[in-house]
Amino acid sequence: MKRPSVYQYILTFAILMLFWYILSGYLEFFYIGAGIVCCGIVTLISGDLVFRSDVRIARSAHVFIRFILYIPRLLAAILHANLDVAYRVLHPEMPIDPGIVTVDTPFRGDVLRTSFANAVTLTPGTVTVDVIDGRFIVHALVREAGEEDLLKGRSIERDLARVFGEGDQPPSGETGDL
Repeated sequence: MKRPSVYQYILTFAILMLFWYILSGYLEFFYIGAGIVCCGIVTLISGDLVFRSDVRIARSAHVFIRFILYIPRLLAAILHANLDVAYRVLHPEMPIDPGIVTVDTPFRGDVLRTSFANAVTLTPGTVTVDVIDGRFIVHALVREAGEEDLLKGRSIERDLARVFGEGDQPPSGETGDL
C-alpha cells in the first residue's frame, strides 16, 4: 500500500476539523488552536485510515455517506437492546443466561472488522471478546438472544457489509459455539 497523497491528508484534516467545530461549538482562539493541533496530530498518525491509497476518493466518499446513513439503524438497535437488557434485569422472571457465541464472517478489511466488533459491543447485552481473522468471539448476556441476533438475523453484519461493499452475502444458517 502506498502512502496517502498530500491531497488526502488535507482532506482528512478538513473532515476532522469540521467534526471538531461541530462537536465543540466554540469559535474562540483557544478552541480553534486546540482543534488545529489535535486534528493535525490525528491526521499525521492515522491519515491513511480515512482515504487508503489503494482506494479511490469517490469510493471512500460513498462508504462514508453509507456509514452516516447506517448510524440511525445502529442507534435504533442500541436503543432496542438497552430496553431489552433493562427489562431482563428489572423483571424477575426474564432469563439471564450468559454464554459465548462465535460469529464467522467473510470480512477481510480491518476497518470493517473493527466497525462490526464495535457495533456488537455498543449493543447492550453483547461484548466482542476476541477477533481472529473473520471470526468474532462474543459474550452475550442471554446466549439464545445473542445467537438469534448474531447468527440467524445477522442484521448488523448485513448492514455493515452493505456499507463497506464487502462480503455482501453473509454465511447463512451457521451456528458457532465454544
